[in-house]
Amino acid sequence: MLNLGSIQIPINAATRAFAILAKRGAGKTYTGAIMAEEFYKANIPFVVFDPIDVWWGLRLSANGKDKGLPIVVFGAEHADIPLNRDMGREIARAVVRENISCVISTFGIPGGKTAERWLISEFSEELLRVVKTPIHVFIEEAHEYVPQRVFGGLGKTFNAVSNLVVMGRNRGIGVTMLNQRAATINKDVLTQLDTLIAMRTIGAPDRQAFKVWVEHFGATGDFEKFLKSLPELKTGKGWIWSPEFLGKFERIEIRKRETFHPDREKIGSKFEMPELSQIDVQTFIAKFTASMASLKPEKGKKKTAKEDTRPEIITPVLAPTSQDVINLRNEYESKLIQKDNEIRSREAVIENVRKIVGSSSGSSAPMLSFGKNDLLIEDLPKYEKDIMNAIKKHPNIPFSPAQLAVKAGKGSRSSMFPRAVRTLLKLNLIKKEGNDLIYVG
Repeated sequence: MLNLGSIQIPINAATRAFAILAKRGAGKTYTGAIMAEEFYKANIPFVVFDPIDVWWGLRLSANGKDKGLPIVVFGAEHADIPLNRDMGREIARAVVRENISCVISTFGIPGGKTAERWLISEFSEELLRVVKTPIHVFIEEAHEYVPQRVFGGLGKTFNAVSNLVVMGRNRGIGVTMLNQRAATINKDVLTQLDTLIAMRTIGAPDRQAFKVWVEHFGATGDFEKFLKSLPELKTGKGWIWSPEFLGKFERIEIRKRETFHPDREKIGSKFEMPELSQIDVQTFIAKFTASMASLKPEKGKKKTAKEDTRPEIITPVLAPTSQDVINLRNEYESKLIQKDNEIRSREAVIENVRKIVGSSSGSSAPMLSFGKNDLLIEDLPKYEKDIMNAIKKHPNIPFSPAQLAVKAGKGSRSSMFPRAVRTLLKLNLIKKEGNDLIYVG
């Protein structure tokens, strides 16, 4: 469980969508940083889009002097690696490849808001394409990227970020949006966020935005009491409302941070981040810098059809009917994430052994190929697992969709069957030969 203070939430929060909404100084960034601390403890990598340049404090302990989390900071004033607008896709590939957490501080980036929006667009599109294991993305000042009104050059940014929210969970990506006003975030995106953390906030438009969210989920609870309390909440206190994911509606109090919380009004502009020497951070910096030096600028590069076509994985989800069902689902999803972490750790150990003993061939075959399908099949929902158990009994034998449905005891006309087939194709557990399906052994 992830400890936020008076409430603990399951580890599969890493792939869920949150909104933390509060006026300036009420504790929204502070709360987001605590979530990041908990993800780090659970071995879940995270990325922060930080246009206000405060998340670098994660690199330091709460006293502002000792080591904090071994994360990489891209940016300007407090950065390990200087940032420019064309680095979005390379950062996405690098954090997935190296399994590292980072802060992308766009404060002061050349090109201003236009450059910020291009960067997050490119990053979001690439992350959806290359992600392999769970990762969580924090987005500060969310209204800058998914505003209530989309116009001009905002279309690309809006589509990329909203896709990250809507499609992210099916790819193992969670998103937390942080913003001062509920009313300034696009309502279509806001209603896709399944957990709301509301802290001190004021304003009739925000009241209406909260109402839209509650009505969308059919959430139950004392809405008037909730609204009435918001202007009077003390810093660090708020409400969590999660009707489907957690089945909770309650007041919460956030614990103290274990990392440094920069406050420009207190530390001024003279504060300098101490030099840190975490070996994994320095190794990443060296690798990333070398990779950027070898790349040609991607600006103006035309996308191939393959890059533009990223089919969505649609997995049937059982609608929760009780708190017990919600808890069981979260326990199951959390175990899957823990298994992903174990596999990732074992791959790292195997890679280290290979480096030590050397390799007799230049093969680029994927690691852990033996038994990989069995592990994936075991983690599938029951419906998909039944299909796989049926087809794997007959390797190299093509089945028509109707034949496979009968073999698995499913209805070929059910809407669930073609969705399950698309999922298995995307996971590369089966493949198409003409109109037939065949097991990938």
